[in-house]
Amino acid sequence: MNSTENASENRFNMTRGVLGALLGAGLGVGVMFGFYAFAGFRFPLLGVGIGVLTGYCAKTLFKGTDTTLGYISAGIALASVVATLFLMYGAFPLMNIISVIVSASVAYRIASR
Repeated sequence: MNSTENASENRFNMTRGVLGALLGAGLGVGVMFGFYAFAGFRFPLLGVGIGVLTGYCAKTLFKGTDTTLGYISAGIALASVVATLFLMYGAFPLMNIISVIVSASVAYRIASR
């Protein structure tokens, strides 16, 4: 194996990209739920922040962008926002579907472009 193949292997690593997406989603969930716990105020559009953190952390650890990484990040962001809203409300409020869709699309755009 020559050095250029090794450099490209180290540059784009899907495992690290997915790990970054999970770390970003975890950080976003912590911020969103922490805001709710401390302020006692439910602000579902903070789910967009989960999407931003998920996409950005995935892109950073992947060291680039990829369409597949975008889809994975969008799925992780979607699941994270739904889970957080379920924790906050005790059920998934259907009116907050916009926050879920925007979060997933933002994560996709950041990680794939």
